[in-house]
Amino acid sequence: MAPFNKSATVTCNDNDRGNFQLTLKGKSYEKPDSLTPLTLSAGVMTWDPQTRSKEAKLVVKNVSKSTLKMHLVSQPYGYLKISLPDADIKPGKEKEIKVKIDSSVKDADFKKSFTFEVNDSTGTRYTVPTILTKPVILPQIPGAQEKTVVPDTTKKTNK
Repeated sequence: MAPFNKSATVTCNDNDRGNFQLTLKGKSYEKPDSLTPLTLSAGVMTWDPQTRSKEAKLVVKNVSKSTLKMHLVSQPYGYLKISLPDADIKPGKEKEIKVKIDSSVKDADFKKSFTFEVNDSTGTRYTVPTILTKPVILPQIPGAQEKTVVPDTTKKTNK
């Protein structure tokens, strides 16, 4: 966990308002299993051109001592179809979040995210990055021929 505290000066063209300071405080978790009250099976959801039509699943586990419920806070409308579990998540139990790329999305790649919140005492929020990657196309080198490399399995001796 890495806490952060960032601030920025916001300039406003309203003379009555003037400039003001905006401060953001939070914690950044690099390992999904270090989160509480939920742990996530993955920190990022990724699709490629072959899997873009498939539904991805993110397993959430309640590692707290209280029964929790999740609700969606924000999502990239028109990009993802997100299905959160309807039922409560009892302590020690797991549920699945199901995510699918909307069939109307024509982008070859994107980087978006969705955020959900749990009903614990602090209203903990989780933001999950979602990425659609472009296909990797290897350049063809003129005049190059494909070669199959076969490993040398003969026994080497120093004679």
